[in-house]
Amino acid sequence: MKEINVELNEIEKFSALRERGIAPFFYKSIDSTNNEARRYAMEGGKAPAMFCAAAQTAGRGRMGRSFFSPHDTGIYMTLLLDITDDVPASTVKLTSAAAVAVSGAIQRSTGIELGIKWVNDLYLGGRKVCGILAESFFSDNRRYAVIGVGINLSTSDFPEELSGVAGSLGLSDTDSIRDRLTEQICAELYDAYRRVTDGDLSYIEEYRARSVVIGKRVTYTENGVSRRGLAVGVDDCGGLEIECDGGERRVLTSGEISLRLTEG
Repeated sequence: MKEINVELNEIEKFSALRERGIAPFFYKSIDSTNNEARRYAMEGGKAPAMFCAAAQTAGRGRMGRSFFSPHDTGIYMTLLLDITDDVPASTVKLTSAAAVAVSGAIQRSTGIELGIKWVNDLYLGGRKVCGILAESFFSDNRRYAVIGVGINLSTSDFPEELSGVAGSLGLSDTDSIRDRLTEQICAELYDAYRRVTDGDLSYIEEYRARSVVIGKRVTYTENGVSRRGLAVGVDDCGGLEIECDGGERRVLTSGEISLRLTEG
């Protein structure tokens, strides 16, 4: 990877980012690309911008979980976006649109087809290979969004608590593969965001088609209470439709919901 804080605007292979006005920054190691994107915005940096690191020392997932980010075995990147007040872009919409964009970019670049576990995880062969974290915040009365993506390209030596659930794409982790995938993913993330802000929700059909949850029994935890039910669909805003045991129907939208598939 490149030296810390190196802009790649002069490198022709990142022309897809230049065409979209995205300023790219690469780091050898950083605490979290989402954190760096936020710091950049708070210090007056302009969006859109992309932040990518060869390793993260404090990578983050949803609900305060950590994201294992060892050196040179994956892609750890964040796209910073400037959101205007009249744009209806909830984090659930952004996250579900991002899941479709990332899975599509990976499939077009590598031929590997991934499934989506609501709302933000990409799966291959029953194992999580990618996580997505969308967040929004304000700085100087401007609203920003950050979409963080962590992909295990060749990661194999997982911590014990992840060894049964995490996996990788099984790709040789070379600079050329990382650069090509990073550029493709970032470009498609940006295009997906633009479509969502224009009111185009057509990505939902692909999200439903890639879902590994619809039609499965699930257990979800909300406000510390666990419930079980059948996942019956995804609504047009990305909410997960649940037919709860006992007959109640619910739509899960909160970022504070954890969900796992249930056998039986």
